[in-house]
Amino acid sequence: MLASWLWLSNTGTLPRQGVSGETLSMFSGEGDDVSLPCNNVVYPNCSSTTWNYNRNGSTGTIQEITLGEIKVDQTERAERLSLGSDCSLHVSDVRAEDVGLYICQQFLTETGPKHGGDAPVHLSVLTISSTTPVTDLKPNVNMTLRCSLLTDTQHGTCRSRFSLSWVPNPGTNAQDTQDSSCDITLTVTLQKKDNNRKWTCTLTEEGNVKISIDFTSTFSDIEEKTTDSDDVISTVPGTSNAVKLPISHIMLFVALTIMATIVTIHTRRNRPPKALPPQAGESNRHWSSSI
Repeated sequence: MLASWLWLSNTGTLPRQGVSGETLSMFSGEGDDVSLPCNNVVYPNCSSTTWNYNRNGSTGTIQEITLGEIKVDQTERAERLSLGSDCSLHVSDVRAEDVGLYICQQFLTETGPKHGGDAPVHLSVLTISSTTPVTDLKPNVNMTLRCSLLTDTQHGTCRSRFSLSWVPNPGTNAQDTQDSSCDITLTVTLQKKDNNRKWTCTLTEEGNVKISIDFTSTFSDIEEKTTDSDDVISTVPGTSNAVKLPISHIMLFVALTIMATIVTIHTRRNRPPKALPPQAGESNRHWSSSI
C-alpha cells in the first residue's frame, strides 16, 4: 500500500482533497448485508483509507480498516468485513452489535496526520423477533412479535420523523402496541391459515419506506382434522392409528391386482391338460386276459 502512495507522489500526481460532510444515516435489516459509503477517498486503491468504529453504547473507538487493510482482532467479525472497490465498508450478515457510528478518514502516510475531514456514517439495524418460542407456533396460540430499530442512543429510540408499522394490517384478531415510535409489538391469535405467513414490519420516514423486515410463522406441528379430496383414510389391521394414503396409490394397487388376476386366468386356460389315470375296469380286463 505504501509503495502505491510513493509511486503516485513520484509521478507528481497530487491527491485530491478529502470532502467532509454531515453524518449519513444508513439502515439495515438484521441478517442483511450493507455497504457504508466513504465520500472523502484520496487514493482510488484505498491505500489512504481508514475506517473507525464507535460501538453502540461505547465511548471508545475501534480502528477496523487501516490504510486499506482489515485490522480486526476478532476473527468472526473480520470475516464479515470487506472493503469495496470504491473504499466503502461492506458488512455482511448484519447483527445488533454492528449498530454504531462508522467514520471514514484519510491518511497519506502510516504515521502522518489525517488528511481532510471525516466522512461519518451512522448505521441503525431493524430487528424483529418472537417472544413466543417458534416450536410452540400452531393454531389457537397467541404469538407476540416485537419490531425495534436499534440505534446508537438506545433500544427503539429514533427521531420523530421515523415510525414503524405492520404492513399489511394483521387483521381484527391482532393487537398492535406502540411502545415508542421505533419499538412496536404485535400480539395475534394464530389461525390455521397463518402457517408460513410473513409478518412485515416497515420503517418509514415521513411516509417514505426506508426498510422492511419479515418474520415467518411456521407451525412445527399441525393436527389434520379434515381430509383433502385426493386422500382417503385407511386403517391397517392390528393398529389403532389411521394411515393416510393418496387415492392414486390405492388405484394403482387395484389396477395391479386386476392385472394379476387376468394373467392367472389366461395362464390356466392355455395350460395343457394333465394325463388321466387308468380306469379301474381297464386294469381288471388286462389282468383277466393274462390268466
